Amino acid sequence: MDDLELDPAVAIDRLRRLAEQAAIIERPGFDFGHWAGSEKQPDGSITMPYFSFSPEAQALVGAMPVEVFDWRKWSSTEEARSFFADPSTVADASPEQLIKLSTSLVRGDRFDEGALVGAVESGLVAALARRAAVLVRGAG
Repeated sequence: MDDLELDPAVAIDRLRRLAEQAAIIERPGFDFGHWAGSEKQPDGSITMPYFSFSPEAQALVGAMPVEVFDWRKWSSTEEARSFFADPSTVADASPEQLIKLSTSLVRGDRFDEGALVGAVESGLVAALARRAAVLVRGAG
């Protein structure tokens, strides 16, 4: 599947769990997790570094909708690059754009460990959750 086409009501429904996370991610002291690994083992080997998500981060990532479409292709579009470059642009995103962005972030982290950490630190994930909350509230 090359592109994603969702009925707006279906898209809003898929954003509900993420919308519930908006207040949590913006809470002072929100802990996304920490880097772990790189420890030397008794046999001399070294464990690979990995990101250890906090329980709150696991809930947040689990709430991010993921759909089947060519997310890699979409991630290289001007539309996607504008969101990645300036998280404030997410405030005008459509439900379908939010799902594309969410999918790209979650799937991208599978190939590039720590990509979600960068998206949290840049404010992109908070902007995504905030916009989802606005759209879900508006849908009643």
